[in-house]
Amino acid sequence: MIFDFFDSWWKRLRRRRRFRYVVVLESMTAVPERLGANIYLVRRGGMDRRAVLACPCRCGRKIDLNLVSSSHQASWSAKLEAGKLSLQPSIWLRSDPCDSHFFVRNSRVLWV
Repeated sequence: MIFDFFDSWWKRLRRRRRFRYVVVLESMTAVPERLGANIYLVRRGGMDRRAVLACPCRCGRKIDLNLVSSSHQASWSAKLEAGKLSLQPSIWLRSDPCDSHFFVRNSRVLWV
């Protein structure tokens, strides 16, 4: 029981609280393998297509969000202002072991 407490405390302590930079790229092939504390925004033809980021719980999962509205797939909207990115709606990794649920507002992580 006490081990579970310290384990959950340590996981909360390690969580990322913000993303450092928003890097705008032309294609998915330009997204690096190691994402670090950056959010990569794939923009083609003046339209935001994808947002790629590492899970802020630091589990190592790569999160790839679709920013193109479609009736067949879930999609998010991105707003880039003064080098800070906001994503809507929240990101919830229900089927992932980390079970992270968070918002990204002005490149800050708001945990739910």
